Amino acid sequence: MVQAAGRFRALVVGRPWRRRRRAIVIGVAITAGLVVAALAAAVFLPALQVREVEVEGTGYVEEADIRAALGPGADGSVLLLPTGEIAEQVGAVPGVASVDVERVWPDGVRVRITESAPIALLTALDGTSVVVGEDGQALPAAAGEGQTLVPLTVTSGSTDPEGAAAAMSEVLAEMPASLRGAVREVSASSASDVTIELALEGGGAKTVVWGDARDAELKAEVVQALLGQPGSVIDVSSPVAPVTR
Repeated sequence: MVQAAGRFRALVVGRPWRRRRRAIVIGVAITAGLVVAALAAAVFLPALQVREVEVEGTGYVEEADIRAALGPGADGSVLLLPTGEIAEQVGAVPGVASVDVERVWPDGVRVRITESAPIALLTALDGTSVVVGEDGQALPAAAGEGQTLVPLTVTSGSTDPEGAAAAMSEVLAEMPASLRGAVREVSASSASDVTIELALEGGGAKTVVWGDARDAELKAEVVQALLGQPGSVIDVSSPVAPVTR
């Protein structure tokens, strides 16, 4: 009887550690609720709504194009600013090489871009020209103003002008700067017959039969090693078996 009464009393009254645990759980739940409510209220605070958008780093890329690419993500609360999404959208603007997006408290956002360096002027079969960047992508025409650009020419009679243009852009973009500085012109009729005209330091020139865009690093090393050899042509279309003539 005494033992049964004790167990009944324990069930009714509860054990102290259970009461403490229940109090902790309730306290945590209340605190979490207050935090969520505070954050929800902060999202709609007028002082935290985006009002200022700073754009830095533009040269030939139009600032208006950057602002247009921001999209609706740059509106609303600074707390919810989707920096990654904004960077991806701005990064798709022609000429933008990299993007950094950051919050500027309490009501601003700063977008800092780095532009692609222009390296070539590609002339298509129809005579139209486009500036090409160091990443091989087409750039706005303004990128070429005041720049010394390597001519890339799709030769007449080409049956694959798009492949030729892509291959020339890739070859020049992957070429080391030490060799690129000597390039006078690049031409191709297809993706597999890129030819480069190099200016020599002591005067004169050499023709490099480059072939396709593969093995750019190895081909560049072979060309530099053979520049001093007799002949006016260096064929590195097969870089493991180069030919000079």
